[in-house]
Amino acid sequence: MKKILALVCIFCLFVGAGFCEEVVDKTLAIVNGEPLMSSEFNKILEPMIQQYRAVTPLTEQSDAKLNELKNQILEQKIEQMILIQEAKKQKIKVVKRELDEALSQVKKRFPNEEAFQTELKNEGLSQVQFEKRIEEQLMVQKLIEKEMKNNIKQPSETEIRKFYDNVRAKMKGENLGLPKEEEETVDAVAKLLKRMSSEQVRLNQIYIKCDKNASPQERKAAENRVASVKKELASGASFSATSEKYSEDSMLKQRKGDMGFVVKGDLDKRLEEKAFSMAVGQYTKDPIQTESGYHFIRVTESRASASFTYDDVKNDLAEVLYRQNGKKLYDKWIDGLKAKSTIKINQVW
Repeated sequence: MKKILALVCIFCLFVGAGFCEEVVDKTLAIVNGEPLMSSEFNKILEPMIQQYRAVTPLTEQSDAKLNELKNQILEQKIEQMILIQEAKKQKIKVVKRELDEALSQVKKRFPNEEAFQTELKNEGLSQVQFEKRIEEQLMVQKLIEKEMKNNIKQPSETEIRKFYDNVRAKMKGENLGLPKEEEETVDAVAKLLKRMSSEQVRLNQIYIKCDKNASPQERKAAENRVASVKKELASGASFSATSEKYSEDSMLKQRKGDMGFVVKGDLDKRLEEKAFSMAVGQYTKDPIQTESGYHFIRVTESRASASFTYDDVKNDLAEVLYRQNGKKLYDKWIDGLKAKSTIKINQVW
């Protein structure tokens, strides 16, 4: 897990490209004498903003929230700079084999060497500069492991049992009055266990897009595509292959219609009602129409609701508490590093 997280960090630093740099390269912050320039920060910021706009409904987007995001990313970048500085101070070393392995993992995300080099060029990075970024990330990973290893408290049986009781209470809808972070953890685990223990069905879907504001011509074209789907299914065509051919959703096409397991509450009520009334192997001969379009669904697996005991989930809950203890230890440690640092921030949003 730690290696995966480290590689994600490396990749996130790499993928940002093409942000429109300011004419004047400003110093956004100075951390222990080291400047953070706007040109460097913008390369990190741009993909984060793109992601925010992609996942946040337009009605919920605002300048205030965007500014909050910018300030959060600035704080994270400053924290990263402090960690790199501390790793260098402690003379943390990365051997060539580790660097080569990390570089190989990043390159695997590109179809070929040419695509990788093109991205480097778009980033304005030389091979040496890019390898330095990876090396710094690996140094930080080693530093954190050194500081955290053997220092994270293992949860006691009493703590695990109390956590289990809180999760059970949260599953019943009770407000526990815990500190915010603890309440959020209990709530997340309660939702996960409730989902895992609920009745589930695994679905394949063929989706034909046609929203409620479609023109008559667009609606007619969608109906023609629906007719083609019905004809192919009636002739014995594979549901998965038909989804791959016709579904107007890139993820569905890629997964050949497989939606994975769903529980009640995941889907539009019209889809949900039908999905949980069909037997495994059955599919809708006529599509279900929603505001976004037409949906053919097929049930491929089903799981009945199941109960669980303390012993069933004890080890998983212990792992959650262990990670929570790790986060508390990390937060205390990084706060100490920040307190010893000289940080001057020249811009906030």
